[in-house]
Amino acid sequence: MNSLQAIVDHIELFYNNHLQVKKVGSDFKEQLYNFATKDEKYPIVFVVPVSVTPTENTSEFNFDIYCFDIIQKDRANIITILSDTQQILNDLYVYYMDSNDYNFDVVGVPSFLALNNDLLDYAAGYVMNITLTVNDWTDCAVPLE
Repeated sequence: MNSLQAIVDHIELFYNNHLQVKKVGSDFKEQLYNFATKDEKYPIVFVVPVSVTPTENTSEFNFDIYCFDIIQKDRANIITILSDTQQILNDLYVYYMDSNDYNFDVVGVPSFLALNNDLLDYAAGYVMNITLTVNDWTDCAVPLE
């Protein structure tokens, strides 16, 4: 696994199999609203590629991964939403740290930022910033003439 596509596929597969998550997607952040509002399935997870840093033998891929749920009108569920969405995101970190899959590693520790009244004022949750490192080697030749 040494491409952006492979990493995003792996993250999406994890969350598609997560029992709490109802919808998973990926794209630029500007597409998050369209993704979130096309139906009423929540909580959602949305993977946003942020940057890639190549080194001599590896590449570090940085992601913002969003998790949202719907706020009740009286906001009675806000702490539950924050607790659940942070835990859903943290589940990926814990899974990767405990995994025997050595195709990539987590760099450092992820950071979490709470989000309030997002997606047109009706959703709350967290965004997790996480960096994954993968080997740069490949069996494919550089496509030159």
